[in-house]
Amino acid sequence: MKYTKPTTLSAVIAAATLMTNTVYANQSLPQKYTITTDYAESIAKAAIVECKKSKANPSISIVNDQGILVYFYRGDNSGSNTVHTSYRKAYTSATLKMATSGLSHIVESEGYSQLGKMEDDILLLTGGLPIFYENQLVGAIGLSGSPSPALEEGCGKKALEAHQSTDK
Repeated sequence: MKYTKPTTLSAVIAAATLMTNTVYANQSLPQKYTITTDYAESIAKAAIVECKKSKANPSISIVNDQGILVYFYRGDNSGSNTVHTSYRKAYTSATLKMATSGLSHIVESEGYSQLGKMEDDILLLTGGLPIFYENQLVGAIGLSGSPSPALEEGCGKKALEAHQSTDK
Protein backbone atom coordinates (compact mmCIF):
# COMPACT_ATOMS: atom_id res chain seq x y z
CA MET A 1 0.00 0.00 0.00
CA LYS A 2 1.35 3.40 -1.00
CA TYR A 3 1.39 6.11 1.62
CA THR A 4 0.47 9.73 0.73
CA LYS A 5 1.53 12.48 3.07
CA PRO A 6 -1.51 14.22 4.60
CA THR A 7 -0.09 17.64 3.76
CA THR A 8 0.16 16.77 0.05
CA LEU A 9 -3.36 15.35 -0.03
CA SER A 10 -4.68 18.38 1.85
CA ALA A 11 -3.00 20.69 -0.63
CA VAL A 12 -4.54 18.85 -3.60
CA ILE A 13 -8.01 18.97 -2.05
CA ALA A 14 -7.64 22.66 -1.18
CA ALA A 15 -6.50 23.51 -4.72
CA ALA A 16 -9.38 21.58 -6.27
CA THR A 17 -11.88 23.28 -3.97
CA LEU A 18 -10.44 26.71 -4.72
CA MET A 19 -10.60 26.10 -8.48
CA THR A 20 -14.19 24.88 -8.23
CA ASN A 21 -15.24 27.88 -6.12
CA THR A 22 -13.48 30.31 -8.47
CA VAL A 23 -15.17 28.86 -11.56
CA TYR A 24 -18.56 28.90 -9.83
CA ALA A 25 -18.11 32.48 -8.58
CA ASN A 26 -17.10 33.74 -12.03
CA GLN A 27 -20.21 32.22 -13.57
CA SER A 28 -22.73 33.38 -11.00
CA LEU A 29 -21.60 36.90 -10.10
CA PRO A 30 -21.74 39.89 -12.44
CA GLN A 31 -18.47 41.54 -13.35
CA LYS A 32 -17.97 45.10 -12.11
CA TYR A 33 -15.41 47.77 -12.92
CA THR A 34 -13.92 49.73 -10.03
CA ILE A 35 -12.10 53.03 -10.06
CA THR A 36 -8.47 52.84 -8.93
CA THR A 37 -6.57 55.51 -7.05
CA ASP A 38 -4.22 55.98 -10.03
CA TYR A 39 -7.15 56.47 -12.41
CA ALA A 40 -8.85 58.88 -9.99
CA GLU A 41 -5.62 60.84 -9.58
CA SER A 42 -5.18 61.16 -13.34
CA ILE A 43 -8.72 62.52 -13.71
CA ALA A 44 -8.14 64.99 -10.88
CA LYS A 45 -4.86 66.16 -12.42
CA ALA A 46 -6.57 66.70 -15.78
CA ALA A 47 -9.25 68.77 -14.03
CA ILE A 48 -6.57 70.81 -12.24
CA VAL A 49 -4.91 71.62 -15.57
CA GLU A 50 -8.27 72.71 -17.02
CA CYS A 51 -9.15 74.85 -14.00
CA LYS A 52 -5.74 76.55 -13.92
CA LYS A 53 -6.37 77.78 -17.47
CA SER A 54 -9.09 79.94 -15.88
CA LYS A 55 -6.91 80.75 -12.86
CA ALA A 56 -9.14 78.66 -10.60
CA ASN A 57 -7.76 76.35 -7.90
CA PRO A 58 -10.65 74.27 -6.62
CA SER A 59 -10.53 71.34 -4.27
CA ILE A 60 -11.33 68.09 -6.06
CA SER A 61 -12.80 64.91 -4.62
CA ILE A 62 -13.18 61.66 -6.50
CA VAL A 63 -15.35 58.92 -5.05
CA ASN A 64 -16.18 55.37 -6.12
CA ASP A 65 -19.65 54.28 -7.24
CA GLN A 66 -20.77 54.00 -3.60
CA GLY A 67 -19.64 57.53 -2.71
CA ILE A 68 -16.50 56.45 -0.81
CA LEU A 69 -13.58 58.86 -1.19
CA VAL A 70 -10.82 57.50 -3.46
CA TYR A 71 -8.76 60.63 -4.14
CA PHE A 72 -8.67 64.22 -2.86
CA TYR A 73 -6.77 67.32 -3.96
CA ARG A 74 -6.97 70.65 -2.16
CA GLY A 75 -6.48 73.65 -4.40
CA ASP A 76 -4.01 76.35 -3.45
CA ASN A 77 -5.69 79.02 -1.34
CA SER A 78 -9.04 77.24 -1.46
CA GLY A 79 -11.27 77.75 1.55
CA SER A 80 -11.68 75.12 4.22
CA ASN A 81 -15.31 74.65 3.19
CA THR A 82 -14.20 73.37 -0.23
CA VAL A 83 -12.90 70.15 1.28
CA HIS A 84 -16.30 68.85 2.34
CA THR A 85 -18.23 70.63 -0.42
CA SER A 86 -16.22 68.95 -3.19
CA TYR A 87 -16.76 65.59 -1.49
CA ARG A 88 -20.52 66.18 -1.13
CA LYS A 89 -20.83 67.11 -4.81
CA ALA A 90 -18.99 63.92 -5.83
CA TYR A 91 -21.01 61.82 -3.37
CA THR A 92 -24.29 63.24 -4.66
CA SER A 93 -23.36 62.63 -8.27
CA ALA A 94 -22.22 59.05 -7.61
CA THR A 95 -25.13 57.98 -5.45
CA LEU A 96 -27.81 59.65 -7.61
CA LYS A 97 -25.94 58.72 -10.82
CA MET A 98 -26.16 62.09 -12.52
CA ALA A 99 -24.55 65.52 -12.75
CA THR A 100 -25.40 67.75 -9.82
CA SER A 101 -26.21 70.62 -12.18
CA GLY A 102 -29.35 68.77 -13.23
CA LEU A 103 -30.47 68.17 -9.66
CA SER A 104 -31.08 71.74 -8.54
CA HIS A 105 -34.00 71.99 -10.96
CA ILE A 106 -35.42 68.60 -10.04
CA VAL A 107 -36.19 69.63 -6.47
CA GLU A 108 -38.67 72.15 -7.86
CA SER A 109 -40.55 69.32 -9.61
CA GLU A 110 -43.55 67.70 -7.97
CA GLY A 111 -42.58 64.71 -5.87
CA TYR A 112 -38.90 65.66 -5.54
CA SER A 113 -39.05 68.52 -3.03
CA GLN A 114 -37.46 66.35 -0.30
CA LEU A 115 -34.48 65.27 -2.43
CA GLY A 116 -32.11 67.80 -0.87
CA LYS A 117 -33.13 66.77 2.64
CA MET A 118 -32.78 63.02 2.26
CA GLU A 119 -29.23 62.69 3.59
CA ASP A 120 -26.59 65.00 5.06
CA ASP A 121 -24.07 64.48 2.26
CA ILE A 122 -26.48 65.19 -0.61
CA LEU A 123 -25.60 68.61 -2.05
CA LEU A 124 -27.59 70.02 -4.95
CA LEU A 125 -24.97 72.43 -6.29
CA THR A 126 -23.35 72.38 -9.71
CA GLY A 127 -19.87 70.85 -9.77
CA GLY A 128 -20.40 67.10 -9.41
CA LEU A 129 -20.19 64.70 -12.37
CA PRO A 130 -20.54 60.93 -12.61
CA ILE A 131 -17.65 58.89 -14.02
CA PHE A 132 -18.60 56.07 -16.36
CA TYR A 133 -16.42 53.34 -17.83
CA GLU A 134 -17.87 50.98 -20.45
CA ASN A 135 -21.33 52.44 -19.68
CA GLN A 136 -20.94 51.46 -16.02
CA LEU A 137 -20.84 54.00 -13.19
CA VAL A 138 -17.48 53.71 -11.45
CA GLY A 139 -17.47 56.94 -9.45
CA ALA A 140 -17.85 60.70 -9.55
CA ILE A 141 -15.83 63.89 -9.38
CA GLY A 142 -16.73 66.93 -7.31
CA LEU A 143 -15.09 70.34 -7.59
CA SER A 144 -15.46 73.31 -5.24
CA GLY A 145 -13.71 76.61 -4.71
CA SER A 146 -13.60 78.32 -8.07
CA PRO A 147 -15.36 81.63 -8.74
CA SER A 148 -18.20 79.79 -10.49
CA PRO A 149 -19.84 76.36 -10.13
CA ALA A 150 -20.29 76.35 -13.93
CA LEU A 151 -16.51 76.73 -14.29
CA GLU A 152 -15.99 73.80 -11.90
CA GLU A 153 -18.34 71.62 -13.92
CA GLY A 154 -16.64 72.69 -17.15
CA CYS A 155 -13.20 71.69 -15.81
CA GLY A 156 -14.58 68.35 -14.67
CA LYS A 157 -16.31 67.68 -18.01
CA LYS A 158 -13.15 68.41 -19.99
CA ALA A 159 -11.09 66.13 -17.75
CA LEU A 160 -13.62 63.30 -18.12
CA GLU A 161 -13.87 63.79 -21.91
CA ALA A 162 -10.09 63.56 -22.18
CA HIS A 163 -10.09 60.28 -20.24
CA GLN A 164 -13.00 58.80 -22.15
CA SER A 165 -11.20 59.39 -25.43
CA THR A 166 -8.04 57.66 -24.14
CA ASP A 167 -9.95 54.74 -22.54
CA LYS A 168 -11.14 53.45 -25.90
